Amino acid sequence: MLAEIQLDMFSSSETGEIGNELILMRTQRMKAHGGPRDMELALARIQLEPHDGQWMWSVSINSANGCGCGYHALPKWGKFDSTRHGALIQAADELRALMDRLTEQEQKRVANWLGAILPNHAA
Repeated sequence: MLAEIQLDMFSSSETGEIGNELILMRTQRMKAHGGPRDMELALARIQLEPHDGQWMWSVSINSANGCGCGYHALPKWGKFDSTRHGALIQAADELRALMDRLTEQEQKRVANWLGAILPNHAA
């Protein structure tokens, strides 16, 4: 619940880092009781978690075109790297492989976001 509250604090053009998650937000127009309203959702998310001296990663996307996929970083997926930065690089590569599921504008945003976060999280 706390993460949902914190996510609402980001605007659609901002990125955030909550704990071990790096998040790129987007705006979604939703119809709700009382009329339409804008909600902030994660367009792309990378999760990095320590486990037994290694780092696990996971990725997720949520496009305005209705396509979404993702999972949480868990040992059962076998996605490990010896360093946090190495796990981030692996996650970025995995996210790039999913970009064809995003709109053209979202693809550009995600590519720019990855280009900005990778140097900032160097080992």
